[in-house]
Amino acid sequence: MAIKVIILLGLKHSGKSTLGKTMASKLGYEFVDTDALIEEAAGISVRDLYNQKGAAAFLEAEENICKELAENIGDRKMVISTGGGICDNPPALVHLKSAGDFIFLQNDLNISINRIVRKIDIGEDGKFTNVPAFIRSQNPQSIIDIKKMLRAKFEEREELYKKISDKIVLLEDASIEANLSSLLDAVN
Repeated sequence: MAIKVIILLGLKHSGKSTLGKTMASKLGYEFVDTDALIEEAAGISVRDLYNQKGAAAFLEAEENICKELAENIGDRKMVISTGGGICDNPPALVHLKSAGDFIFLQNDLNISINRIVRKIDIGEDGKFTNVPAFIRSQNPQSIIDIKKMLRAKFEEREELYKKISDKIVLLEDASIEANLSSLLDAVN
């Protein structure tokens, strides 16, 4: 394996953590999830951090975690799973880029959108819960609105990921093993 540090980029719910854990296990690499590190440092979920303290506080926490991670990799071999919106945090990307190669896990936008929508709840008051903060701040009135907002944001992010990635791996609507095989082929 030529790549010592593999940094997985992709949309929310694209499979970065699932494939990252499986890949790390198969390669004998360490697995790290930046969102998990942020939650550990903040003592709350990334969603709560964003909702309670705002976007700027979240971006700062993400940048700090990525800086610390990049500075402490040393000779370790690892697979790093990033948050779905890290493309909107250039300072965090600069830190990670110094540590390894960016691999964009590109999937059908509908897969990520449907995975998010399945987790949304509608309260008795008609308000949506379990909606990404960047969508909730736009005050959607329906599931259709949410899907349109997600699609617009994901199309924008997808273009950013394509520009900054060292490699792009097209994920199919297939088993973890099939997608892992494509990912391993791309990094070998």
